[in-house]
Amino acid sequence: MRIALLTDGIFPYRIGGMQKHSYYLVKYFAKQGVHVDLYHLNNSEYDIDKMDFFTEEEKKNITSFVIPFPNKGRWPWHYLRESYIHSKMMYQVFEKQAPVDFIYSKGYTGWYFIKKKKQGAKMPPIGLRLHGYEIFQPSAKLINKYRKYMYLPLVRYLNNHADVVYSYGGGITDIIKKNLPKTANKIVEIPAAIEKEWIYEKNTSLHNPIRFAFLGRYDIRKGIQELDAALRAIILQYKIEFHFVGPVPKKFQIKSDKILYHGTIHDIEKIKHILQSTDVFVLPSHSEGMPNVILEAMASGCAILATRVGAVNNMVDEDNGWLIPPFSTSDIEQKINEILDKKIRIEQKKEKSVQKIKELFLWEKVIEKEIAIIKHKILE
Repeated sequence: MRIALLTDGIFPYRIGGMQKHSYYLVKYFAKQGVHVDLYHLNNSEYDIDKMDFFTEEEKKNITSFVIPFPNKGRWPWHYLRESYIHSKMMYQVFEKQAPVDFIYSKGYTGWYFIKKKKQGAKMPPIGLRLHGYEIFQPSAKLINKYRKYMYLPLVRYLNNHADVVYSYGGGITDIIKKNLPKTANKIVEIPAAIEKEWIYEKNTSLHNPIRFAFLGRYDIRKGIQELDAALRAIILQYKIEFHFVGPVPKKFQIKSDKILYHGTIHDIEKIKHILQSTDVFVLPSHSEGMPNVILEAMASGCAILATRVGAVNNMVDEDNGWLIPPFSTSDIEQKINEILDKKIRIEQKKEKSVQKIKELFLWEKVIEKEIAIIKHKILE
């Protein structure tokens, strides 16, 4: 089987959750003997022609086409125009290659492909994965509310005309069905996943003081302002150790020896060490897809405190953590207070996180679902 994977980058040539998901898709398709024609871009100092982050065996099943992302200026909503041009550039390379059995489109990269197919071009089934459908999720930023109306026609067009619409499941499926009802019969649910090397089963007993962690960029969408407000009240009352990993500006850092700021960390082993030393991972986002960082924390043996957004409820429930509403400082503060008062059995939740990873979210299992869906669609 041969597929074309269209993506705006793979990790670590481009950083981001979507790009990390694309990298592992390519890697595990190749491991299973599926040949991948990879259409992507480079936004790093690595030599992308070497594809150093794949094994020699994996590279035998990967053909790489690097398509630079166009930069056409700074006029309002220029990204839409650039995305269309980028998709067209990919198509112009694609149509000169050997036929494939399936096109797997990430984000807006399949825009021109779907247009050409709609116009009558002979093409295999096209699968669409828009990661978070975040234009349909609440936002505190006014610009994101405007963006919703600018991007909505494109999102509706892509979903209505793709042959397969991927969902992470949970709240994401609900969002798609509610806002894009014509796609309901095309939805397939396949979760995000993590490599088994992340699994750490020794982090079961509680630390003293209880250790918390947040990993992510300093962005209002991540709920970090509500988290900061809650922590400022909590540190006055409790012994606590809270670790921030990510680029938190100095002026926004809380001055307390109970809170540690590690800054941006690129070394995966250092990130693993922090998570494996953490009891409760906190991610109070306003909107999400299916954040990989929660999977990493679960695999590291953390209980999870997160907001009920996106597909987070597909990973976190009362067995391994707590779900709270977004935009709520009081809910964050109340739940952390309960944890610090030890009114709930955190150790059991930590153990359950690891168990759920092993049962549901390992790449070896998830890629089998991906392949089965594609084979089924090819045979229709």
